[in-house]
Amino acid sequence: MTRFHYNSILLAFAAALLSSAHMVPYRAFAEEEKTLNILIVTGGHGFDEKTFYGIFDQMPGIHYDKISLPADMDRLAPGLEKEYDVLLTYDMNQFPVTEEQMENYARLIKAGMPLLVLHHSFCAYPNWAEYRKIAGGTWLYKPAEIDGKEWKVSSGKGNVSLVIDVADKNHPITQGIDSFTVVDEAYQDIYIRSDVHVLLSTSNPEASPKVAWVDRYGEGAVFTLLLGHDKNTYENPSYQKLLQQGIQWLASQRKTLTDNK
Repeated sequence: MTRFHYNSILLAFAAALLSSAHMVPYRAFAEEEKTLNILIVTGGHGFDEKTFYGIFDQMPGIHYDKISLPADMDRLAPGLEKEYDVLLTYDMNQFPVTEEQMENYARLIKAGMPLLVLHHSFCAYPNWAEYRKIAGGTWLYKPAEIDGKEWKVSSGKGNVSLVIDVADKNHPITQGIDSFTVVDEAYQDIYIRSDVHVLLSTSNPEASPKVAWVDRYGEGAVFTLLLGHDKNTYENPSYQKLLQQGIQWLASQRKTLTDNK
């Protein structure tokens, strides 16, 4: 056998080993992949549906269904956890809700259903005090006293250029995300609980300093993100990454919903 043939055989053998070594981890990773099922809740506020849902259409590993309030309010109750990994609310429900509906919604999250509260969904349920415990705060439609402090009516301003800073760079939701600028609707004079864990902030005086945070309501992990008014934000790559990593983190925090059995 010539030296040339001998070297050729060695190279072929080495290539086969490398190919095999690369294939095993790939197969293992593929077997571990799991499609996350999320339910997107809308209603009570218009939005650019095509561009908004386009975010999730191109998001890998995500399947979504959608419902609209008030018609589907009864869906937000124990039992929903059997169908979905994460609940994403983008509604601004100000329609009348019954005591039973409010109680069922609270029970669902408290028992461990992960929740993503997005933009104007923070402003929902003006007559339901418990909702501010779920979302980590509330929009104030009238002056109120909360936690011993007087709060005035909240306000919003559209098309505000916001420099968004990452307050916690070590959290899984913010991994790989640096400060970014986005033109969005800014909320002012809103109530946010002092004990939420802030992920994003801004120094723009026209907006709330706290832009995104995580919290728990009972056993349920909650991620509240105030950004997301229109396509100016929808199409921002950092925003899209926040949503994807937020959904993934919420799903990883999912608890066994023993209270619903």
